[in-house]
Amino acid sequence: MDIDQLRSFDRIVRDGSFTKAAARLNVTQATISMRMRTLEQHVGGPLFVRGRKVELTERGIAFLPYARRVLSTLVESEEAMRVMDRGRVAIGTLRSLVAPLVTTPVAEFLAEHPHVELDIEEGRHREIAEWLHDRRIDLGVIAWPNLDPLLDPLEPLALFRERAHLVAAPELARAIGPSPTLQRIFEIAPRFVTHLWWQVTPEPILAMQKMARGTSLMTLEPSRALIERGLAIGHLLAPQLAADREFGRLVIIDPVDGPPIDRRSALVAGRPGEPPRPLAADLAARLIARAQTLGILEPARHEPGEGNAFDGDSASEP
Repeated sequence: MDIDQLRSFDRIVRDGSFTKAAARLNVTQATISMRMRTLEQHVGGPLFVRGRKVELTERGIAFLPYARRVLSTLVESEEAMRVMDRGRVAIGTLRSLVAPLVTTPVAEFLAEHPHVELDIEEGRHREIAEWLHDRRIDLGVIAWPNLDPLLDPLEPLALFRERAHLVAAPELARAIGPSPTLQRIFEIAPRFVTHLWWQVTPEPILAMQKMARGTSLMTLEPSRALIERGLAIGHLLAPQLAADREFGRLVIIDPVDGPPIDRRSALVAGRPGEPPRPLAADLAARLIARAQTLGILEPARHEPGEGNAFDGDSASEP
């Protein structure tokens, strides 16, 4: 019994004809008939009732699911070997870092490795933690320090720190005035929008929520739209602000009496304690280089899991 015999058997069942099966498989009808005679010898009896319409015998009906299971396994194994030959890398990243951090390194990586299968998934910290736990991804960009009980202690490949600036539309910023205090900001601002960037919301953000006339928790796109229209103020990360500031769409209004707020995240390997595979290590190096270009790369000064809610509870954006 061999694979050609099983493929021929399956094809005859699908087409209901030895002749059509031979044409589909690009062999002669004599070859198909010979394969079926040999297969029937192996299984101990006829698989088909020959006639104007080819039909399965009881033996053929019983044998069909086993034959198809073998063929399905073969297809899966062939695909796995093709992936192995091409190489495969999967990365999961916080949504807020897709555009500034991940896009350029991915484009450069694929230009150099055009046959590699590259999967990118984006989500909140909790989702990425699950993907890391299930070994679905080779690299992850997660909140730092990691507080998720799903994950074992992690040693980051790199740490990132982004300043979160309070921003407003130009007209609203002018109404608030220069050197704004927290009191002045929230006397003028109609609404304060926040994002799910933090595993634990920093105390300064909680204090601002108490001072605001109205608050909303939103994803990035609608909150940015409200801010640009002067209907709200909110924090945006420094890498997200470059174009907005260049074209005058947004103005930084960080309060003079408020502490700076940073959002921290980390690049981690998908298999804790093991170095990334060569292709994953290549992509990781490009991500780290991009972070350095953006000015968000920081030395790994803390041990895994160290930090506090203010300067490390980051990056769980929806």
